Amino acid sequence: MYSASTDKQAPPPDAGKYIRLGIVAIIGIVIFAMVGNQAVILSMNFTEFGDQFTKPLYYTLISAIILSAIALVRVNIAARSSIFWYAISTGIGFLGGGGQQPISNTLKSFRDYKLSSPQFVIWQMTKILLFGAFFANIMFGFAAMSFIDGNTLGLENLPSLFTLPFVTPDNNPNYASENVVPMIPALVILIPPLLAAIGLRLVLYVGIHRIINVITSYLQDSNEGKPRYLNYVSTIEGIIGIGIIWAGINLFFTDQIDYNTRYVIGGTLVIGFALIAFSIIDRIRARVLTHMFKRDVYIRFLTIVAIAIIVTGVVSVNNSIADAKKIEYLGPYTAQQIGVNRYLGELNDVQENTHDVQLTSVSANNIKNYVKQNSDVLDVIRVWDWEAAFAKLKPEIGLIPYVDFEDNDILRFNNTLYWTASMKPILPTSVSLENRWYNEHLVYTHVPDGFLTLEATDGQIVDSGEFFKQREIYYGEGGLFEQTWSGYPKSRGDTSAELGGVSYSGLGGLDVPPPLSWIFEPNFLLSFPGEPVHIMRYKDVHDRMETLYPYFLYDLFGKELDSLPVTDGENSYWLIPLIIGFDTGDVPWSVGNPYLRLVGYALVDSYNGDIQLLKTGDDFFTEMFASQYSEQFKPMPAWLEEQIRYPVELFNWKTEMYNIYHVTNVETFIQANEFYEIPRGLDTYYVEAKPPGFDQTEFIGLLSLELRGSQGRNLAGYMVVENDLTNLGDMQFYEVPLNSTTKLIGPTAVREALDRDPEFAQLKTLLRNPRIGDNILYRVGDHDIYFIPVYTAGAGGVVAQLGTIAAVGAAFNGEYFVGLGETQEKAFEAYLKKVSGVASTTTTADDNYVELIRSDRIDIIKSLFETNGISVSEPTSIQIPLSFNEGEIFFFTESDRADAEEFLLEFIDDFVKPRSDRVFMWQEDTNLNIGTVFVKDGLPEIHYVSIEVGN
Repeated sequence: MYSASTDKQAPPPDAGKYIRLGIVAIIGIVIFAMVGNQAVILSMNFTEFGDQFTKPLYYTLISAIILSAIALVRVNIAARSSIFWYAISTGIGFLGGGGQQPISNTLKSFRDYKLSSPQFVIWQMTKILLFGAFFANIMFGFAAMSFIDGNTLGLENLPSLFTLPFVTPDNNPNYASENVVPMIPALVILIPPLLAAIGLRLVLYVGIHRIINVITSYLQDSNEGKPRYLNYVSTIEGIIGIGIIWAGINLFFTDQIDYNTRYVIGGTLVIGFALIAFSIIDRIRARVLTHMFKRDVYIRFLTIVAIAIIVTGVVSVNNSIADAKKIEYLGPYTAQQIGVNRYLGELNDVQENTHDVQLTSVSANNIKNYVKQNSDVLDVIRVWDWEAAFAKLKPEIGLIPYVDFEDNDILRFNNTLYWTASMKPILPTSVSLENRWYNEHLVYTHVPDGFLTLEATDGQIVDSGEFFKQREIYYGEGGLFEQTWSGYPKSRGDTSAELGGVSYSGLGGLDVPPPLSWIFEPNFLLSFPGEPVHIMRYKDVHDRMETLYPYFLYDLFGKELDSLPVTDGENSYWLIPLIIGFDTGDVPWSVGNPYLRLVGYALVDSYNGDIQLLKTGDDFFTEMFASQYSEQFKPMPAWLEEQIRYPVELFNWKTEMYNIYHVTNVETFIQANEFYEIPRGLDTYYVEAKPPGFDQTEFIGLLSLELRGSQGRNLAGYMVVENDLTNLGDMQFYEVPLNSTTKLIGPTAVREALDRDPEFAQLKTLLRNPRIGDNILYRVGDHDIYFIPVYTAGAGGVVAQLGTIAAVGAAFNGEYFVGLGETQEKAFEAYLKKVSGVASTTTTADDNYVELIRSDRIDIIKSLFETNGISVSEPTSIQIPLSFNEGEIFFFTESDRADAEEFLLEFIDDFVKPRSDRVFMWQEDTNLNIGTVFVKDGLPEIHYVSIEVGN
């Protein structure tokens, strides 16, 4: 009978087989494509980069062989045991028996299982091949080859490490300098991987091996009715004892040693050796006994507990005594901490100067001449900051949709500072999805005009072609450089798909013939099946350096290293600092601070991608690296001497180290009342300046420091770093004595001084959307001056314009002196007139002046309302038809606090409490507005007061 069900035809009997074959074929093709693609990329790297690519692989291979051999290779050919093959053999035997027999019947003793000698040898080599990649450590391989070449890296000093916890040093850092510093190279580069490999070997071959042996022996013995418990316990005691001894040995490799370390190490080792002794005793007794007596259990337990109690007691007593005798107990070890960290931060090379802050007046008749005498400094004041320069340069891109800003750096050409913005290629948002691949790889291959330049003093945009004749960037930073590769067919002739119709003619990249080009990019199989394609990869200079020179840090403290564009007058390059960094967790008294050094710089050609190495360092790693890469290093070119710049990341880190370890007096260090800190929100400024002791203006980095925890935000001094090649990286600190009667005000206070100046207050009302720029401290003649530019449009505007320049005296003795002018010369002249008394307008402060930072002032205002039972809401905007300003007041210093609180209490009593228990707070420019809303005659109205709290 016909039906739909009977009409269905059965599938062919072999359809399932075809489906399975198809799936296997698809998987095979995918695996082949993936493996083939990686193999082609590896081959391309060998061809394009040669030794630059193979050397890191060589050092990685060396490390993998050495470390995996230490951790995994067994040399006891008599035992010839193997966990892996024992597990395979046992599993096969269990499955072969159908799983019907009890596991104790089918399980062989691990102790009796042995590989044949050839199998054992082959398996040791196989382990290196299989697991060597997990032990890859390029720095260890690099150091190992250097060690083989005769560089001991201070290993001969390592025995003294084991005496450090048991010696009480003197109260000076010389002991650490003589005993710890010489072994630091070995402790940071060789010892950590070796300790890790040895520890893994102990886990595998002392721990896991022995435990498996105990388990299998117990199962077999139990099956025979003869379990030997004492024998098992002795083995476990030995395993635990060896583990504790290894932990005790590792305690010698610590970043901190104090008066208790010797007792902790001693107690740990005693416990470990006690367990080993118990293990030996029990092993001997196990020949005649099968069980451990209860008495023996108590002896072992009480022995360990007694040792732990004794050590804990000694440590507690020492800590109790040290609470009253910190200098005697902690002082010697603190001194060594200071010594080690001063070496790590190279702080012994920092030149320390006492800065005698004075407020001196200039004769009114000599002011103009004084300004003229200091024109060398005034002419190079950095008036335009990063935001203003960026705002002024951004319109230069115009409506070009395929480039964007990547970075904006301060550079020096001919002793003049310029903001130089570098750009990156991007894919226009208008490109459709089907055209994306074509545009990414064949069209937007470069940036046509890669740099824009603005003079940092007068703010004039300069033709970048004056400095960068080669402005076509094929190797740069970010954008499509970072995201993808580019290429072109070798047969393109005069017709080019590249942006602007240009044809790349440099040496970067390599020709990839078919069929390799098909495997690299399957699209080439259809597009260019019979012709080679020129491929350019690793076009982001950081990615390129990381691939070819993976020894160095290209991200430091969570931020990518700053690379600078430089030029020899014909070609353009990227100057990338080569910074080496090591963890110091095994270095005594390092307290975890890293070992960082500047090895030199890399010059990466922006057109060809070629890399030249330049050496500036002289530490142990620099010498190692220079010996292994001697053919890659080039002499420092003369044209770079005035363009080079010390890495800001390294300068900041050294300054942070100096903030703590400038204190060399042990008692002062323990009391921790003279540490410095970088003011919040302050960055390093690279400027042309002439600090005290300099004969002429120089290109320096400047960073101001405050006394940590100080209520008055005055400067403790400032650090400078030199950038001229002859003195590259030389640092000087100008310290203001703590007992100085004249203070050096900090960045927070100088902004407040400017906000409170009557002339500036009037001028600010006339300026459109003013923005206060960087406040950079300069030494002009005998005066410490902050020069602060004020712009009439922020970085979001189309063009930033300079409204005025403020010269604020940094020397403070109760009065602020602020001079305003259209130029830095006029501002400085106005300042001198106020100091000399020619101009009368000054801003005073009480003798008991205490600076309050802006956030503190706002918190005080909020707390005043909250203590009166009034909640404070902070809306994003206020839109009330009627508003009434009930008063204004300023609140900057502690002396202003009483007036501000009285003012606000009156507002609370008159306007808030009668109608509401809530106020609204919002900010407008430098003012904090606080108001209350109520409805009158059906219309809401807000009554508010304004408190000026500054920027």
